[in-house]
Amino acid sequence: MSISAHKPVVQRVVRWYAKCGNDFIGEKVLDNVNLSYLKKIFRVESNNPMYECYPIESFEHKNYLEKAFNLKINIELYDYFIECDAI
Repeated sequence: MSISAHKPVVQRVVRWYAKCGNDFIGEKVLDNVNLSYLKKIFRVESNNPMYECYPIESFEHKNYLEKAFNLKINIELYDYFIECDAI
């Protein structure tokens, strides 16, 4: 019997926090993520599975996430991150 390696089942989530005090404000689970495109705009190596936490800082990040996932991102009020949860 062979044991095959498998990738963990994960979901990508955008979470936002208050700039003052860092309180958790909200989150949105991202369905049907184009991981290759995320790696490109976050300048992550192609072999990196993006399991870490990545700040959403640039116009390119904001624009893509707002359009692709029907989000409204207000970087003046909140700090936003793409995070990864095991499910």
